[in-house]
Amino acid sequence: MTLSSLDRIGDAPGRLVLSGVPEGMDALVLTDLVAREAATGNGTILHIARDDARLAALHETLRFFAPEVEIITFPAWDCLPYDRVSPHADISAQRMSALAHLATGKPQPRGRIVLT
Repeated sequence: MTLSSLDRIGDAPGRLVLSGVPEGMDALVLTDLVAREAATGNGTILHIARDDARLAALHETLRFFAPEVEIITFPAWDCLPYDRVSPHADISAQRMSALAHLATGKPQPRGRIVLT
């Protein structure tokens, strides 16, 4: 992926689905996209990670590339639907906190990335 292709991706109108980005470069691409969106006044990007380990690594990498961008983490459930085991209280609390923050929080001028 070249910088010119990143420019074309960032200028695409509407919803954008981006896949196949190499690990490590995904944080750089997300940083670029959220900066472009923040400049237009709609600075919220949603990223769906493949697992919890990748979500944690991406969160740390984003902190390095864009410390000024707000990052909201919405973790996955740690149990299956209709399972006899309830979700862990910490995960339920993190999910509720993320949803409450999204519902009541103002958009950040430098952008926001929601990781799930």
